[in-house]
Amino acid sequence: MSAPVPASLDSNVLAVRLRELAGEERNVQVDFLLHLDEFDQRRAFVEAGHASLWAYCLKVLHLREGAAGRRIQAMRVLRRFPSLEGPLRDGRLCLSTVGLLGPVLTDENADDLVARAAYRTRAEVEHLVASIHARTAPRAGIRKLPEREPARASAALPLTAPEAGGERAEPSSGAPAPAAPVPDTRSTSPATREVASERPRRRSETVAVTESHWSLRVTLDRACKEDLETLRCLLSHKIPDGDLAAVLHEAIRCAIDKHGKRKGAVAPERKTQRPEPTAATSPEATAATSPEATSTIPAIVRRAVWKRDGGRCAWVGPNGCRCNSRWKLELDHIQPAALGGPSTIDNLRLVCRAHNLLHAERIFGRTHMEGFRRHAGAGPTPLERAGGAPPRPAMQLGMWAP
Repeated sequence: MSAPVPASLDSNVLAVRLRELAGEERNVQVDFLLHLDEFDQRRAFVEAGHASLWAYCLKVLHLREGAAGRRIQAMRVLRRFPSLEGPLRDGRLCLSTVGLLGPVLTDENADDLVARAAYRTRAEVEHLVASIHARTAPRAGIRKLPEREPARASAALPLTAPEAGGERAEPSSGAPAPAAPVPDTRSTSPATREVASERPRRRSETVAVTESHWSLRVTLDRACKEDLETLRCLLSHKIPDGDLAAVLHEAIRCAIDKHGKRKGAVAPERKTQRPEPTAATSPEATAATSPEATSTIPAIVRRAVWKRDGGRCAWVGPNGCRCNSRWKLELDHIQPAALGGPSTIDNLRLVCRAHNLLHAERIFGRTHMEGFRRHAGAGPTPLERAGGAPPRPAMQLGMWAP
């Protein structure tokens, strides 16, 4: 039996049906979070060929960035506090309010906060959270914004200091511009400093302003600001006006050249004495005949693997989906070096760290690899906490971070 057409329903019946559908939608939403939690804990997204749960939500589930972020955040709060399932199903809480309450929820205050946040708007829940976890208020004042200028190919990027009024750091023709003042924290209470230190850092933003130009907004700490000013001075002969866009571009090019050569993504400018590979001196033969074939990967082999895999993760899931991630790429031995695998082009592939660890788990077991995963990104291992030397997966398991 097909559902009635909404236009044919009486207003009262239509209102009842809307309430029913809203309840069904919330139930489906909670079921989705529970399934997503189990999927995340199994790390099944890695087996499916994706480097992260975020990438899986965007590429496979076709969620937009905001929708994926809210669901992942709510899922992790629900994992910590399973008692929130009921309030989510009956509408007392929604994904946004659960995400806001997450940082301040504890086992002791969970019931009280849920009762106080029930059916509240986002602004009301933000006020409730601020009453528990105070935030530093912005300084009162009025500042004059710079005149709007048309976009130029080499427009300078402003360095803003929120606490100092956000004035633009003008290029200096001689001496470097003075560093922006920072607020004096000596007169603040320890509690206030602790809250300020726990405040999440603002994410950098890159916004398109024309078809070929973007505006970059990023928050720098004191050390990075001083390093940037030092670089502007060092480049004062090459970039006399101190244009920040040109300075950053020069720094980016130098970094790509340096790390690209190390990873094999960029070929060296000067030719070495090593002859180009031939039938007798191919990269595979060079690596196979080297006495350090399982502990050293020749640069020529690294470059060949990088070029073949296109500078992206080459892991392919069971459904034929290739990961293609460019984050934390590593050279992986298909037959592990610890088991005698050679450092040849055919036995090497470029993979992200998540799939490198997955491959190691399949070879050596998840329990054995748990310590290496913690060392790679989730905190110190028990050996490190005890003061011992950290494990070296690159030498033991054949996982190479070029």
